[in-house]
Amino acid sequence: MEIIRSLNHPNIVKTLDVFESNRRKVYVVMELCVKGDLMKHIHVKGALPEHSSCRLFTQLCEAVQYLHNSDVAHRDLKCENLLLDRYHNLKVCDFGFSKRLTYTEGRMVLSETYCGTSSYAAPEILRNFPYDPKVSDVWSMGVVLYMMLYTSMPYDATNIRRMVIIQMQHNLNFPNIPSISSEAKELIRSILHPVVKQRTTVSSILHSSWVLREGRMEASDEASTSTNTGSAQEGLAPGEKAKEDEKPSKDYSDPGEGPSTVSSRRHRKSEAHNINK
Repeated sequence: MEIIRSLNHPNIVKTLDVFESNRRKVYVVMELCVKGDLMKHIHVKGALPEHSSCRLFTQLCEAVQYLHNSDVAHRDLKCENLLLDRYHNLKVCDFGFSKRLTYTEGRMVLSETYCGTSSYAAPEILRNFPYDPKVSDVWSMGVVLYMMLYTSMPYDATNIRRMVIIQMQHNLNFPNIPSISSEAKELIRSILHPVVKQRTTVSSILHSSWVLREGRMEASDEASTSTNTGSAQEGLAPGEKAKEDEKPSKDYSDPGEGPSTVSSRRHRKSEAHNINK
């Protein structure tokens, strides 16, 4: 409860109130995400296009980056714990396994508690090793991305011991779907790396070629749609145009209150990345 009270990010479910009843039951009031969780969305829609997956995955990255910068680890990231609001913006929820990280002599105190869901858990957790929960969160994010693109898990969790052996061999198979780009596959490989020190970071993901490429494509599509809408409105009567203007704008600053602004953020990151290069 201490953690969820402190969080404030557009891609994390907002906690509105926490109170205790006379019968000593604790109630948590949170914002409503009317589109349900990501797993149900995938079951209904099937595999998501790369640009849609990238938009949601970038929002997940930004939420996790915020958590980690606040020294909070989620430790149970999975599709069922990622909700969608009415504009299909992603919201991380369920902090039941989350942990406030501590440090001793400048070094993080590793976690030793088994947390999460086996099919999303990193191999170091399944092997009962002390682990850096930030790095293990990244592994879970890779499983989420794989699920969005392929509607299946990257590893069969029916036999955990065998699954860990395959994971440690960095043996990762991709269904033969020509539409999935090589950049997406390479990103997943870098996220689902069994060696902790070689696993990619959230910051590197946000600056990966796949995220930047898909972000530019989405920004281009939105610009084209905006231009076409403007041209169509020129032929409307004054009253009709006024009705069109009442529709939600794409310039909202808070994704929880309006359509996503993640593509514009990615565009700015792309520009910054190119300048740094």
